[in-house]
Amino acid sequence: MGSQSRRPTSVPLLTALHKALLLSWARQHYHWTVDDWKHVAWSDESRFQLYRTDAHVRVWRRHHYSIDPVCQQGTVQSGGASVMVRDVYSWRDMGSLTRLETTLTGDRHLSILSDHLHSFRSIVHSNGLEKFQQDNATPHASRVATKWLQEHSSDFRHFH
Repeated sequence: MGSQSRRPTSVPLLTALHKALLLSWARQHYHWTVDDWKHVAWSDESRFQLYRTDAHVRVWRRHHYSIDPVCQQGTVQSGGASVMVRDVYSWRDMGSLTRLETTLTGDRHLSILSDHLHSFRSIVHSNGLEKFQQDNATPHASRVATKWLQEHSSDFRHFH
């Protein structure tokens, strides 16, 4: 009937509250122009794996082709190495890429914010950065990070 075995599509697990908050945020900002978005900076982390992927890789092959190099995926012990980085970026430019040597915690996030956000603002947005946006990851929403952002609200508006 044309159906094939496939892996399910991965999507973020969103509760009814998450969906309501996303819809509310979208309704508040749907009228924004490109010029409005030019005054926003974002921050996020990304992990890059050097030797493997998190996804399950599949190949189409005949049974006896398992030793054919085009049907193989190399592995390394312990899954290989990865690098976690963080950056601040906006319409105008990107900030300096920060390598995260350890797991990102609220205190580590606060240290990075205080070290990099003001310098990014003063260099890239010397005429003023109006808004700063980040996702609601646990370190971003930590008490120490939230308090610091509130203390610096005269410099920029934090919205999420």
